[in-house]
Amino acid sequence: MLYKPSRAALLLALLAVGVTGCQRADELGPIASASASNTIREALTAGGDSSSSGGAVAATGTGWATLKGRFVFDGTPPQMQPYNVNKDMATCAPGGQAPLQENILVDDASKGLANVAIYVRKVSRVHESAESTDSNQPFDQKECVFLSHVYPFVLGGPMIIKNSDPVGHNTNISGKNGFNQTVGANGETEHLPQKEEAVPVDVTCSIHPWMKCYFLPRENGYVAVTEPDGSFEISNLPAGENLEFQVWHESATGPGRALVLDTPTAKELKWSGKGRFKVNLAEDEEKVLEISVPAAALGG
Repeated sequence: MLYKPSRAALLLALLAVGVTGCQRADELGPIASASASNTIREALTAGGDSSSSGGAVAATGTGWATLKGRFVFDGTPPQMQPYNVNKDMATCAPGGQAPLQENILVDDASKGLANVAIYVRKVSRVHESAESTDSNQPFDQKECVFLSHVYPFVLGGPMIIKNSDPVGHNTNISGKNGFNQTVGANGETEHLPQKEEAVPVDVTCSIHPWMKCYFLPRENGYVAVTEPDGSFEISNLPAGENLEFQVWHESATGPGRALVLDTPTAKELKWSGKGRFKVNLAEDEEKVLEISVPAAALGG
């Protein structure tokens, strides 16, 4: 029987020829040979099947899609009480009426839940419509209330902090983009946040301590805050990929105020104990979710 050398023996022989040439290996020392490397590479790839190629990189999806829907409060909405306004009454409680608290806002007609933040944690691709922007993004306060109770912000350009009141306000932003500055009556100032936050952070006013809202800076525009009717829409999401969404509400009982749900819809979405769920959207798909939020998920 004729001897048939193994593939490994052939490779070793090729390597020996490419490295030593006409001299002894101990005279030459270690030598890199481009031709030998190419020969070995060709031998390794020739005739190989997919099972021997190791862990292939997963294909990236193509195209874009939309996720939209509504968060609906399930139960009897709590009655919001007035803030404890105790200074600058003419500005902060015009007509003697202090503003109502905003920690659980439910639309009477639709039972929609406002101020739920929903956003993608990480993406491999970003559509041009969701890229960071260098444009000014206004943040205002009037009658001693922050006009955006949950304020999403796309990193890039400056945050224009406005004060539309005839009295001064101290805007104090906590977290990675700390800011603490008094903005005079009818004045404004700039602040340039540069770091993404995993969850919204507090914004307060030390002059009027009842004032409070939440600031959510993100690296892209794949973030939404529900409207008064509970609706939201995030468009031009990368299709064909697993997207993990974080859901947050200031009164939620989950860790870091994550909104944790155990409803049938949440179970279908494999909603986690950290207030997260995953979807994989087809190209040009418009997926619509109707998400029920039991009163117990918001601390009753």
